[in-house]
Amino acid sequence: MRKNVRGVTLRSAFLSGMLTVVMVAILIIGLISVISLERNVRREAQERVNNDLRIVNQFYEEKLRILAESLEREVLLFTNVKDAGHWLERIGAKYGLTVLNVCDMDGHPITGSYADLKTKVPIKADPVLRKALSGKLSWGTVRLESDRLFLEGGKALPNAMLVYELDQENQRATNSALFEWFACPIKDDRERVTALVYGGRGINYNFELVDELRSLVFGDEHHQGKPVGTVTFFLDGIRVATNVLGPGQRRAVGTYVSKQVQHKVLEQGKIWQDRAWVVDNWYISAYQPLVDPDGRIIGMIYVGLLEAPYRILRNRLVINILWPLLVVLAATVAISLYLVGRITAPVRDLSEAASNLGQGKWDYRLKDYPTFREIGSLGRTFKNMQAAISERDRTLRDKNEILEQTNRNYMEMLGFVTHELKSPLAAIQSMIAVLVDGLVGKLPEQVQMLLTRIRRNCEELQDMVKNYLDLSRVERGEMVAHKAELDFYSEVVKPVTDQTAQLFHSRMMSQEVNCGESLKVLADPELMRIALTNYLTNAAKYGREGGKARLRVECNQDQLEVWVWNEGEGFKTEDHDKLFHKFSRLRNPNTAEKRGSGLGLFLCRQILDLHNGEVWAKSSPGEWAEFGFHFPSA
Repeated sequence: MRKNVRGVTLRSAFLSGMLTVVMVAILIIGLISVISLERNVRREAQERVNNDLRIVNQFYEEKLRILAESLEREVLLFTNVKDAGHWLERIGAKYGLTVLNVCDMDGHPITGSYADLKTKVPIKADPVLRKALSGKLSWGTVRLESDRLFLEGGKALPNAMLVYELDQENQRATNSALFEWFACPIKDDRERVTALVYGGRGINYNFELVDELRSLVFGDEHHQGKPVGTVTFFLDGIRVATNVLGPGQRRAVGTYVSKQVQHKVLEQGKIWQDRAWVVDNWYISAYQPLVDPDGRIIGMIYVGLLEAPYRILRNRLVINILWPLLVVLAATVAISLYLVGRITAPVRDLSEAASNLGQGKWDYRLKDYPTFREIGSLGRTFKNMQAAISERDRTLRDKNEILEQTNRNYMEMLGFVTHELKSPLAAIQSMIAVLVDGLVGKLPEQVQMLLTRIRRNCEELQDMVKNYLDLSRVERGEMVAHKAELDFYSEVVKPVTDQTAQLFHSRMMSQEVNCGESLKVLADPELMRIALTNYLTNAAKYGREGGKARLRVECNQDQLEVWVWNEGEGFKTEDHDKLFHKFSRLRNPNTAEKRGSGLGLFLCRQILDLHNGEVWAKSSPGEWAEFGFHFPSA
């Protein structure tokens, strides 16, 4: 009975902790849902604004084209250039034009609202007029500076287009204006251009234009007295025509866009799209460069959606999503915690016992849970497993100690034997060299041949001894690359070729060395000499007697590459993967009499691994074999 009370108390404490964890999880899920919803709503709004910007731009361009073509039809009915004053007034009033003038091909004013008939119109500097000289109708959006405004309409025109720049310290006025601009050529009977009719509508303060564009894509919907959608034309970075409302419900003409937007749109010529603070509210915004027919950026077109309605929509959606989620999660948590709370405590104890078992702590004792038959059976099985693993671990430790001692004895014996063999072999080689070289007198030819054969065998044994000594270093983990900057030719190639020259000479093989004398690399000189010695020894041993051998060293793209080639029997393609394994020797009739440890190429691979390099081999069976390696030179 006491055990049941204890169990209930433990379960209650565990359920309280789990409830806290689950509630945190609910909060995280809710937060993720809100963030995801926020992103989706904003993405949808931004996509709508981007699409609306394209529509506004297309509609504006189409209006400009239609206006130009309508005026072209009017010009076709126009015949008397010198008596055109009344005609210009009528056409200007009909189409709501700010400027409508006539000049000849050289820019001399003929009639219109010119301030001075003696000042020439700068046709070449005007991309629209310049194109019309070719005899085609031309139109586009242009920027007219103050002197040009004065020329086209007198003092009244610059004053009408004047936009005051509003900032925190002072008020300045613009000295230029944006215009919807067109030019239509007047031709004689021979289709030659004799004059230009040109003009357009000012965009500065053209609220009718921006309101028409806004109504096209957004309608007339308002939120708290502000239009939901807005359209703005910018001259550089200043608003010159807009339906964005600022304080006092006044149009925000003369206010600036942010430096960040100006940099991307006006300087880089890219579209800017994001959430932006516009005058006094957040808008989902898109800005596009406004260019003249010559491709110069003269301003921007802006389309924006008031963010406040989307925030209200987002809040409603969040509430609609979170309430059902909270109810479902709360019910699920309550049921789940009740069900798993009955078995979690013994399972956790079992998990802790398994963890201790994995760490080798055999003295951990698993509790008994007689209330749960399945848990009790699992606990007894675990205890039996714990005892069996403990016994096996002790046995394995004993065997491992024996194996380690055996391996130590093997390595000590290998190092001792090979070291003891090295000196006698060297002495034998020296004495045979004295005899073969005739330093004690000329020997019979038969004796000379026997001694040469013995010397070859000694050289092979010396090579085997050296490889076994290097193998003992590898097995003991003592072969470590001590890298330093070295001259590969003087510190590796030359000493190795000098050392192996006698071996090639004894087999009457020619040895060609192709290596630059200034190859600076970062490597262990001793290990590099071992690797190259094994390659050259292998070439001399298995090369064709009286044949050729070549050593080539190059530095290509921060890699040092070494090739050792020799004439000989080579090896078969299927034997390639065996070459660089420990104690691996290829058995065939041509190499049966060759002695070797099968360690030389294995040691080469170990050395190149220490240098982050690779080894390789290729062959044409019966003709030649080539072995190589490469590693980073720095």
